[in-house]
Amino acid sequence: MRSHGKIFGLVPYDLRAPTLARLRERLWNAGDARFLVPTVFGVGWTVNFRSAPRHPAQALLLAAFVLWRLAGKRGR
Repeated sequence: MRSHGKIFGLVPYDLRAPTLARLRERLWNAGDARFLVPTVFGVGWTVNFRSAPRHPAQALLLAAFVLWRLAGKRGR
């Protein structure tokens, strides 16, 4: 089994030990215009925070979702 790739050619996964270089490449990469990039470790995607100004609508939707989830947990 490979340690990184895509499940069904769609969902990215990476089971290699995380490194600082890969963490920086995924979370703060000015050279990558994508807002969602493959996660550093695990299955799915993560946010390239450096590209957020290029994608204001997606950044605002993500912020609204996070705030909504946090508000729901406080009400319990």
